This record gives sequence, structure tokens and C-alpha cells, in this order.
Amino acid sequence: MARCPHVHGRTLCFECFRTGMERTRARREAYAQRSLPFDDTRRAAKPLSNQAIAHRRQMLEYLDSKTS
Repeated sequence: MARCPHVHGRTLCFECFRTGMERTRARREAYAQRSLPFDDTRRAAKPLSNQAIAHRRQMLEYLDSKTS
């Protein structure tokens, strides 16, 4: 954490604490907004296995039976 330019001894004042927290939050949000794996269009999607396809069909049938 940054040093407090105000005269408080070793205690951090609320203004400096809040500024540091906002800076940290902004840094985390900027890092989180970097390219996400599902945004990368250059990456080819792996084809689904037969087991994965069967599972998805089973789940769709289940959801369809619950909405009817």
C-alpha cells in the first residue's frame, strides 16, 4: 500500500486507504477484462465426444419434460 503523504505517523488515513482500494479495484477489473478464452475467435472449438453429445441430449430432454 502506498505511503500516506499526510502527517499521521504510521497510520494510514481514510482518504489514502480509499484511493488505494479504488486503484486496486480498477487494476483487478482491468485484468479481468483482458481477452477471455471464449472471446478468442482464432481458437477452434474442440468437437464434442459421443458421450458429451448424449449427455446434452439427455439434459435437453429432461428440461423439455419439465417445461411441458
